[in-house]
Amino acid sequence: MEIRDYVDFLRDLLSPDEAVRTEASDRVQDFVHLLSDTQARVVGDLVAMLAPHEESRVALEALLHALSDLDGYGKLEDVNLSPLREIPDSMIHVEHRVYMDAFAELIAETSNGTSE
Repeated sequence: MEIRDYVDFLRDLLSPDEAVRTEASDRVQDFVHLLSDTQARVVGDLVAMLAPHEESRVALEALLHALSDLDGYGKLEDVNLSPLREIPDSMIHVEHRVYMDAFAELIAETSNGTSE
């Protein structure tokens, strides 16, 4: 992935605008195969750190789906998912549960320091 496009994407993930954040997360599926291992790890770590602080249900689902896309391409291996433990229970709705259940083992591994 071109560096300029990658940096623009990272900026969009950090946007104060919920729609921009959601759209950026949704775009991961379009270019996940183009990410280097380092780029994928940065994206994964950033998304995992952002998720506990996301106030929008829709944007949170998009963030979790982005992690799922990374996982589908085998690019989640070195990502620290332990921040996902900090997502408040009140924010985890039915649309988020499938992702949280899928990541439960990886969250536990990174929490114990075995994947960091």
